[in-house]
Amino acid sequence: MITISRAAAGEIAELLAIDPMRIDVTYLGGKPPAGATPEAELRARLRLGDSPVVLSVSARRPHKNLPRLLRAFARLRAEPAPVLVLPGYSTPFQDEIKKQSRHLRIDERVRFLGWTSDSDLEGLYRAAICFVFPSLAEGFGLPVLEAMQRGVPVACSNASSLPEVAGEAALYFDPLEEEEIAAA
Repeated sequence: MITISRAAAGEIAELLAIDPMRIDVTYLGGKPPAGATPEAELRARLRLGDSPVVLSVSARRPHKNLPRLLRAFARLRAEPAPVLVLPGYSTPFQDEIKKQSRHLRIDERVRFLGWTSDSDLEGLYRAAICFVFPSLAEGFGLPVLEAMQRGVPVACSNASSLPEVAGEAALYFDPLEEEEIAAA
């Protein structure tokens, strides 16, 4: 059996009662950096202004922990105020997450982008001051790897495979602790 991380291998061995010696780990490589939409164009189209960009590429699923990220983001008191940019495909949970953004009164500082073109995503990585990934469970965590490949500082949860992927190159936080997420 082949899987994408030691964390996933451990879960497979335990859940399927497979001898761990029969599982090989083959890490993902990520998408290499490519042509990027110019930052000025992205800032104008996405209404980012001159604000620092905090990027989190993630599907709108419960295990991605976006409600805690929004609550942590609402705690930030920086000048100029950053904008949280959330590219990622929509799911039935998106309306609930957008509602929370309005409830926290940060909806003017959060951009829900949906699926994003490769060139726009490259431009967002280049514009970002940091990348945050609060996921509770990941088989690998490809967005973390791609942010690191592009030289973007990464803050991510200390859960699942993420420490395995990011090694010593990320700032870690407990994904259940909003204060830790905000501090990171």
